[in-house]
Amino acid sequence: AQPPAPSLLPVRDLDMNSWSCSQHQKLWMRTELQDLGLWPGSRPVRIVGNAVSLWRLPPQPELIDTVADLPSPNFFQLHPFFIWKPESNIMIRLRNNYILPCLHGCHHPQVVSAGMGRPRVIVGTGGQYYIFSSRLCCKSCRRNWFADSPQWLQKLPSHFTNILPAFLTYKKAICKSVMDELRRTGKSPSDMANQVNELMHLKYERAHLAYLQAIESVWDAEAGIYGQKTIGQFVRKENAPRPFGSYEDVSGWCGISVSSFYLTDCLLEEYRRQEPAMSRLLQGSFGQIFRSDHTRKVARKVTLASGTMSSFAIMNENWLIVSWVMVQSEAERSLQPMYEGVARRYAEAEVEKAGYHWVDRDCCASFKIPDSIPGEHLLWDAWKTTPAIVNAATSGPLANTCASRSHYNPNIAIKLDLFHCLRRFSRECTSEHHPLYSSFCQLLSAAFSVVDQEDLKKLRDAYEFCGIRPANPTKQHLREHCRTKIPQPTELLDRVEKVINHFHLAKDPNDVPLFKPSMLKTWRIQRVHILRGCLSDPEISERIMYRYGGTLQLNHVPGEGAKVNIWIPVRGTSQQEGYHFHQAQWITGTHASTELFQAQGMTGVARWNYQLLVVLKRPDVVLPAVFDPALMAGSNSSYKRVTGQEKYPTLRVSDRDTGERFGLEYVEPGCRLGQTQDSEER
Repeated sequence: AQPPAPSLLPVRDLDMNSWSCSQHQKLWMRTELQDLGLWPGSRPVRIVGNAVSLWRLPPQPELIDTVADLPSPNFFQLHPFFIWKPESNIMIRLRNNYILPCLHGCHHPQVVSAGMGRPRVIVGTGGQYYIFSSRLCCKSCRRNWFADSPQWLQKLPSHFTNILPAFLTYKKAICKSVMDELRRTGKSPSDMANQVNELMHLKYERAHLAYLQAIESVWDAEAGIYGQKTIGQFVRKENAPRPFGSYEDVSGWCGISVSSFYLTDCLLEEYRRQEPAMSRLLQGSFGQIFRSDHTRKVARKVTLASGTMSSFAIMNENWLIVSWVMVQSEAERSLQPMYEGVARRYAEAEVEKAGYHWVDRDCCASFKIPDSIPGEHLLWDAWKTTPAIVNAATSGPLANTCASRSHYNPNIAIKLDLFHCLRRFSRECTSEHHPLYSSFCQLLSAAFSVVDQEDLKKLRDAYEFCGIRPANPTKQHLREHCRTKIPQPTELLDRVEKVINHFHLAKDPNDVPLFKPSMLKTWRIQRVHILRGCLSDPEISERIMYRYGGTLQLNHVPGEGAKVNIWIPVRGTSQQEGYHFHQAQWITGTHASTELFQAQGMTGVARWNYQLLVVLKRPDVVLPAVFDPALMAGSNSSYKRVTGQEKYPTLRVSDRDTGERFGLEYVEPGCRLGQTQDSEER
């Protein structure tokens, strides 16, 4: 056998004292690298087919035979490590004929190994491990760097960095499993840091317990508990076990901890990587019906020097988010760039624009309602609708000049959401605990909605078939299996006015009226919307107002008679109220920086759209079981190049950037902040 070739590298390059790990970890890593022929001066090793793993796992400590000595804690304190040497022959199949680039941009790079490299500790959900990176040198410029340099990794093709198990930064690194868990659960960086630290300490405690039990097993064998005594205690010189050491002991376990601040930085870095794919996915969302709404629930968690903000989102008929922006003013001019971007998106994709838009405000031309006179609400004549009132409400220009009509589709029909109309009535009641409050809300809701009699008959027949008597459908069954319609203005006004007439002087036994005096002005405002047809359903096909959701066997009773249809409404913005709640949960904590707010908000919007696609369960839609926009975009691109078609066509990103910006990146026209006009009077 030939002796190993002497190393020509400087002594400092072979010095392991600078490595940030325990001494036995250093020796074990050096042994593994020597066995693979990757240590400077070691013999090259030929492995058939290069079937080797870059992961090196420590030996199972319980299986190591220490002869007469007690088990050593060193074997229980070893951590796995990952070999990252792109220039070595072990990764030649990955390189193929690719020429590694120079960190400093040489035109003719010649990258070779310049030393043994260094280990770098990584925090993961399964415990800590190391990435052993080589030290590289470019023969052209004679400059050195380490292979784990983030700036150099950005120059490599994606199939190189995909095999790296961690995201590397200049100071620290975090395992991809931690970022996957953080993105999947939506936890705050603080909660995730506590979870990871607990998992790290859990692995330490288990290793310590395994070490103690290994010693107990040796002692039990020497005591003859298993039927035959061993003579190890008579051979070894020292019978006292070595201490395992603490979690932070640099000569032992050498444990580390992760802070919430560092996880926040990692989350922001991950968002920067995912942001292009998220934006393109959002730019690839379309719809034939829009529902939009403002909210300040989530906006309270971020504070800007420019003032208070509001969140504004547009949903389509399937409740997918089409656009989401943060605005400083709720005026229509603040939304002009957003609608211009949406219009450009539809035009470039050659998709028919949405024809209907349900809003929470600004549904028709502005009007002014004077305040009521004190005591006027006690007279029914003040509530009655006269021909003069009808003529004043329906004469003149009725259409407003909202941003969606002026900058998106001039022919779009603007409708007021019924939920917001009903909420404005309920706000003018004395109290939600008033004995008549529940009855008023039920009758008012029934006045606005007319149940389809054909659907109601089918549902009652199903009740009879299932043996449910009397056949009085529940509210939930009516909502799921019967379509409803909001009548035309004349009929709707008559139905609502009868309810108002019934309750306008109603009082409880303590002589407390149900209505506040301000209810009169609210009625006058909403009456204008009713007369102008802002609430009435458009005279179009039922398929626009409802989406067929299949059939259901009522009460799981078999038979054709128990089969009922499922109808999913697409009108209104009620679903966005639930979206507002979820949106507030995405932004963790009570206050967030602008960068963290944008990262968590955009990630939440992208996940919301993905989850809704999963819930829809369309037979022609193939979806992955994971949520990772950048990964899905890369899979679609590579799959199309290899097979000629995309793997997940539903998650196809937009072919071009439309220039739209979302969340806090949205730039609205300069506006004067202040109190906006009452939305009910617009």
